[in-house]
Amino acid sequence: MVLLAVAFACAALVGQRVYARTAQDKLATAIVRDATGQRVALVPKGQPTVVMVSSRTCPWCKKALADFGQMAEGQPVPGLTLFTLEGAADGGPMLEKEGLRGARLVGPAGSREEAEQLFRYPGTPTFIAFDRNGRVVHTIPGYPIRPELARLFAVMVRETELP
Repeated sequence: MVLLAVAFACAALVGQRVYARTAQDKLATAIVRDATGQRVALVPKGQPTVVMVSSRTCPWCKKALADFGQMAEGQPVPGLTLFTLEGAADGGPMLEKEGLRGARLVGPAGSREEAEQLFRYPGTPTFIAFDRNGRVVHTIPGYPIRPELARLFAVMVRETELP
């Protein structure tokens, strides 16, 4: 607390602002690994995105993906980033099973524990909607009701920018 007060006082003396990195800021700039092992941004620049935090053993994640598959009816879902705790490659079969295509597959850049800390891990599934500027605009821990799923889906297929 004292250090923060000193930082603000020093910033005031030189006319600068002090910005604290929030959990949401960390998500917007987080680096993850894609299915090829490359380090990539969790949130693509300039595009509204829904990140679904999932696990291959989570039955509610599978149910949500099945619901999205029914909604998609074969159309691509470019606004979906599936973050699978076990790794990006484990998300592929989950999407294929439900006929979902066009989504980004990502996983932790480090350990699963680091990923859980990054997301403040309330459990899976967790849905985090980002606007085109990378700001978190909506978060849903757990399996949402059908109208919430439909709002998230509209962002995933780029029908709207916000859920």
